[in-house]
Amino acid sequence: MAADKKPTVKAIKAQLERILQSAEFRASDKQRNFLSFVINETLEGRASQIKGYNIAVSVYGRTESLDPQGDPIVRVEAGRLRRALEHYYLTAGKSDPLRITIPKGGYVPTFQEVRIRPSEAKTSTSETEGIALTDGPSVAVIPLINLTNDKEQDHFTDGLTEEITIELARYQDFQVIASQSTMRFKGQQVDPKEVGRHLGVRFLLMGSFRMDLKTVKVMIRLFDTSTGGQIWGESYKRKQKAADLIAMQEEIATSVVGAIADHYGLITRRLSKESRKKVPVDLKAYDAVLRYYHYETELTPAAFKKALTALEQAVEIDPEYGLAWAMLGHLHADNYALGFCEIEAPLEKALTFAQKGVALAPDNQFALDALTLVYFHQGDKAEFLQHVEQTIALNPNSPYVIGVAGWHMMLFGEWERGLELLNKGIKLNPYHPSWFHLAPFMDYYNHGDYEKALSEAMKFNYPELFWDPVMRSAALAQLGRQKEAKTAIKQLLKLEPDFASRGRWLVKRYLKVDALIDKVIEGLRKAGLPDLE
Repeated sequence: MAADKKPTVKAIKAQLERILQSAEFRASDKQRNFLSFVINETLEGRASQIKGYNIAVSVYGRTESLDPQGDPIVRVEAGRLRRALEHYYLTAGKSDPLRITIPKGGYVPTFQEVRIRPSEAKTSTSETEGIALTDGPSVAVIPLINLTNDKEQDHFTDGLTEEITIELARYQDFQVIASQSTMRFKGQQVDPKEVGRHLGVRFLLMGSFRMDLKTVKVMIRLFDTSTGGQIWGESYKRKQKAADLIAMQEEIATSVVGAIADHYGLITRRLSKESRKKVPVDLKAYDAVLRYYHYETELTPAAFKKALTALEQAVEIDPEYGLAWAMLGHLHADNYALGFCEIEAPLEKALTFAQKGVALAPDNQFALDALTLVYFHQGDKAEFLQHVEQTIALNPNSPYVIGVAGWHMMLFGEWERGLELLNKGIKLNPYHPSWFHLAPFMDYYNHGDYEKALSEAMKFNYPELFWDPVMRSAALAQLGRQKEAKTAIKQLLKLEPDFASRGRWLVKRYLKVDALIDKVIEGLRKAGLPDLE
């Protein structure tokens, strides 16, 4: 590639449009607006006014009272935008006549017109399309096929395709190909492996739509493009009501995305399983995130230490990775409550890391959830309730975060609202963590329904956590099943030998209702812990 003459305004605008329309430009809507803003300001002769403050106010909606030094949003987003541009020019933009860059140290774009030598123009299709798939989860939604033979129904399939794409885009660690880039495949029977290579995505959603006079049926399938195999599928059958079609699209999209993209969704679990096979030296930043997800499913000291080590390495490699900082905060908060290992001032560390995660990724739902968790453990109910509602608002359809929000609210005594949210999270994703059952256990136990409480305790299924035998022994004792209760107490003391002296303190780490704490302690005493303080 050789440098040539200074580009014209027309050429710059054409190149900007080319970048924005490309599936290989993997930038968020805000990052696209960032790029458009700085280019237009430059073309209008206002390059000297392109500062972090102006971008924060004009693009990211910050108030004019913003302190640019205290809010790193523009610096962080500029780094991501630079990486998105770099990826574009390594792939789809390899032979473009104009190169746009944003040099480090500022935000004013540069424009370089280039001349492609003949030897560079002879890139084969296999070279340009056979690029390595991204490390993180990347997904495209192929337009659903209308099987009704009625072209008028295309509006439903197109609308549902767009709704699923939008819902996927709420998950910020996912790279989602824009729907306009997948429309070329509309109505076609495609090979998932070929489309995956063409779009540079690991996962592909495909589906079909049919209807009769009474029923609408939608079939959705998820493919792993690395193998071409189908790894998930679901059929949605609904009564046909013209007035409800939009609501139906929203409901189906929420259900599909919750099952595959959530914290405990199929894609995350699949990638997490693959990541665990890698040796530490081969781990990349996103692998640390997957190690964290695995820890969440295991909740063991060994899984905790692996996740902690991986995340500490990740933030060392990429200090601006907000999600990794937030997960570190979450880990230290868990360690404060569950005592996986000896770390000094875990809750203080949790607060510091969670706040850093939010500062670097202010719109990331999990980052805000980590900060909310710290306020929960601090027992600051006002801050907790304020932040939990802010967390929910970022993505009201995220099964894991919605479920966790409800779980914590219940343990803070907000039973009705908490149960509503917890049930919504469970309904949206059948792969919810089994520790969700702690909150319903406490609700039933609080109301003296010990049979139902015991049923919830039996579903908890984390034998390495002291909560498992605590729940069973308390409920069994209240039911008068002393022999079984004493067996559970033996298991408890094996996990926590000094539980008699530390039990109330440990229970209070999660349960924030004093009268209910006393009632749990009463059950444990009945089960055979008379010296419990």
